[in-house]
Amino acid sequence: MSPLPPDGVRAPAFTLPLLPGGSARLADLVDAGGGVLVFFKRDCPTSELLAPRLAPLAEALRREERLFLAVVQGTEEDARAFRDAHAQGLPLSWDAAPYDVSRAYDLSVMPTLLVIDGAGVVAERLEGFVKSEYLALGASIEQALSLGDIPPVLLRPAELPAVSPG
Repeated sequence: MSPLPPDGVRAPAFTLPLLPGGSARLADLVDAGGGVLVFFKRDCPTSELLAPRLAPLAEALRREERLFLAVVQGTEEDARAFRDAHAQGLPLSWDAAPYDVSRAYDLSVMPTLLVIDGAGVVAERLEGFVKSEYLALGASIEQALSLGDIPPVLLRPAELPAVSPG
């Protein structure tokens, strides 16, 4: 796991552009009572595997008026291509070189998923893909974001491998 931000540490502030326009900030996650921030990289097999499987989580958070934001490392073109191929329906942003937001979060593995609570604290961090961690993620999200039951985090988990390195 990356050394920063560990669970229990304040998430670094950010402002990122959104597709198709506007911007997203850490404050938007906090103001909504918390949410999920997940970083992907275009042409990363594990990112491509995971992104389309997170639709139930994104929809559940939207219904609960919490935020879900997918961030693609790269250009706006990279983000559009990733969305069109793997992340349709996910709120999407991009972190362009020199990857200031990714560096602030000290990311070295893609994908990385962060649950950020309403106080702006990292409540949970998953790097790469370990199916058992994602299957257990719902309870952590419910607790960190003070939610009732949310549906399974992953779409069609039986079709996923136990582990996929990031």
